[in-house]
Amino acid sequence: MDYVDIKDGEKQNTINYGDMLFTLSSETPDEVGVGAVFLGESDKFYLNSFCFGIHITATDSVYFPYLAYLVSSTAFRKFVFPLAQGSTRFNLQKNDFMKKKFVLPSYQHQKTIAQTLDAISAKIKIEQILLQNYNIQKEYLLRTMFI
Repeated sequence: MDYVDIKDGEKQNTINYGDMLFTLSSETPDEVGVGAVFLGESDKFYLNSFCFGIHITATDSVYFPYLAYLVSSTAFRKFVFPLAQGSTRFNLQKNDFMKKKFVLPSYQHQKTIAQTLDAISAKIKIEQILLQNYNIQKEYLLRTMFI
């Protein structure tokens, strides 16, 4: 991140809560169209020329935390992968991307899925911390065993 100097008469696209952001270009087709959803609440952020954003206006039908999981899913990556064009540098064609359609579950179902995935992510983090602590304990016990 860096500060943006907006000159008089210049227009910059700001990022708002729930906006979908995608990379436009990469050296490999696997990294083109990598997506994220902005779920923050902070100062204004602006898009740079290496990505593009989609602002969703139908906020009553989209649960944005679900959308964040969706754009990072394997199924969504398979959806975007065919749109990568190039040989030495791969680019995502925005027009082709914008023609694509996908179906979302109901708002309540999106919310349930996102909450379940949040709970699983939290559980994984706890298990990783426990594993790290068990490894520290194991190292301590092995050190004291051979003194």
